Amino acid sequence: MLTLVPKEIEKYAVENSQSHGKILQDLVDETSKKSDAAIMISGPTVGNFLSMLVYLTNAKRVLEIGTFVGYSTLMMAKSLPFDGEIITCDIDENSTAVAKKYWDKDLSGKLIKLKLGKALETMEKLEPGFDLIFIDADKKNYPQYYEKSLSLLSEKGIIIIDNVLWSGKVINPTDEDSKIIDDLNKKINSDIRVNNVLLTIRDGLMLIRKN
Repeated sequence: MLTLVPKEIEKYAVENSQSHGKILQDLVDETSKKSDAAIMISGPTVGNFLSMLVYLTNAKRVLEIGTFVGYSTLMMAKSLPFDGEIITCDIDENSTAVAKKYWDKDLSGKLIKLKLGKALETMEKLEPGFDLIFIDADKKNYPQYYEKSLSLLSEKGIIIIDNVLWSGKVINPTDEDSKIIDDLNKKINSDIRVNNVLLTIRDGLMLIRKN
């Protein structure tokens, strides 16, 4: 992933933001040692942003599309009330097994419900009324995730989509994923059903609310 923000600036931002704590640091460390895919972890900047959004919106029901090792899942769960819940969807049993190991170490992990299987199929079975939906999964299905999320959102709920700058490739998209993300960004921006802002945090976050 291309670094859109200079590394020293990102480091400064992390050092001057709320710490994600030992449990999540251990999760990051284990993932980094075992896999080159550690770059897929949302990281403390995005994690803290998501956690803050959950708190500020008083969210009780959260849906996450794409779990990986559960970093962002636990970050959001930490800001939920005791009677809240976060449903997270993924197809990978190995990465989610790592996630569950670390969720079990935190009291907030009790609020997390993992749904293994194709996310679109899971979404079809869910009741509407989610206060916050975070999309960070396979890019080819981003348009479908967006549409289905709109139907599952509560009246004042918000959607956050990750990787919408796709290492800057959306500026001149040539590969399939870049084109899909670029098309979706433009669709959202012209969608009369929503209000949106594209934030240049890490690899780009699209923040969306219904009109």
